[in-house]
This record gives sequence, structure tokens and C-alpha cells, in this order.
Amino acid sequence: MNLILCYSIFRGFLKYIIIFLVRIHFMKKAKDSRYFFQRRKISFTRRLFEQGLNTTSYILFALKDFGQDFSQGFLNELPNTYPGFKLMKAMFGCSSKKRFKKNTVKVSIFRLKKQGLIREGKNKKLCLTDKGKEMVIYIKDRYSVLEKPWDKKIRLIVFDIPEKKSHFRKWFREELVLLKYKLLQKSVYIGKYPISDDLYQDLIKRNLLENVHIFTVEKSDKQKELISLLRE
Repeated sequence: MNLILCYSIFRGFLKYIIIFLVRIHFMKKAKDSRYFFQRRKISFTRRLFEQGLNTTSYILFALKDFGQDFSQGFLNELPNTYPGFKLMKAMFGCSSKKRFKKNTVKVSIFRLKKQGLIREGKNKKLCLTDKGKEMVIYIKDRYSVLEKPWDKKIRLIVFDIPEKKSHFRKWFREELVLLKYKLLQKSVYIGKYPISDDLYQDLIKRNLLENVHIFTVEKSDKQKELISLLRE
């Protein structure tokens, strides 16, 4: 009797352990998936700003209703601080519309579906997924920072993110580079523009605000050197 009772307790305990480990596994998987999506948003945005509008990004933004002609409205909003902008403006002039090859469009749609950014809705019409909407909002948020005139103030960001959060350290560096910040020395970056509200909220959500210090510098004895660095 005691043996049967012990076996029953052991089975119950083992079942509990297995369920606990499975939950931990899926929580970690979801967390990793979220982290990699954050990295993907950065790389997608960087390519768009540096290389210009391609078929994939055009489809993604075309599905987002801006309430205006897409080819004109979106290109007028792209920040001209990126090298590819002038070329893209010449290629996609406001008076013309871009034409893509049919096969290229099919491949791009397939890729966007696989990435979970678009899906087929009613009547097989394409629409953005929640991730797709998040991607569009992310890109608009980042270039809305860069399109504003520089107020001649230098932003200095110093961070000391602990080793246990090293993946967030790499993520934050990439965010700063995307916003045209330059490395001054280890974990110290300077830039022309303030970080976006969205990025600031991300720091709060990840409990990183106490590890990141943001300064606005109006005057410095190294002003010319710093401005020269930002122009590179």
C-alpha cells in the first residue's frame, strides 16, 4: 500500500516537473523569438534607409493605409540623412509610380508571409499581421526622429548594461547606430538627435533605464571635434 502511494506521489511530482520544464522552454522560446524580431526590425529598417525602397518594403508599406498616394507620400517622408535617399527619390519621383516585375513581387509576398508580416485575409486579400503593423510603426517612429532639423545640441549616451543582459546591450547598440549615433569610446555614443519615445519606453520595459544615462550637451570644449565625428 505504501509502495503504491509513493509511486503515485512520484508520478504526480514527475508530471509537475515536466509541465514546469515545458512551460519554461516555451517561455524562453517566446522571449528569444521576441528578441530576434526586435533585431529583425532594426536590420530591415537599416537596409531600407541605406539602400532605398525595394519590392519587399514597398509591399509592406503599401498595405498600410496612409490615406494618400503611397509612392508620393512615403518617399517624401524618408529621411535624407541616409545615402540611398536621393537616388531613391530620383528613381521614384513623385510624378511616377514604381513598377516591379511580377515574379519579384511573388517572391517578396512569399517572403513576407514566411516572416509573419503579412497574411491572406477575407477574399484572399493580403493584409498586415500584428507583427507587420508593428514593423511599419517601428520604421515610421525611427525615421520621424531623423527627419527633424538638428537643434545643434549633441546627445551623449553612456550605458553600462550588465553581462546577464548582454543580448540587450547588443540590441541597444544597434538601435543607436540606426539613429546615426557614433561610437566615442566603449559604451559611450554621441548623436545629433534624441532617442525616440518608443525606444525610451523599450528601455523602461526591459528594466534598463538605470543602466543608461542620456545627456544633452549644448557647449563643449571639444565641440568642433564632436561635430566633425558626427559628419563622418
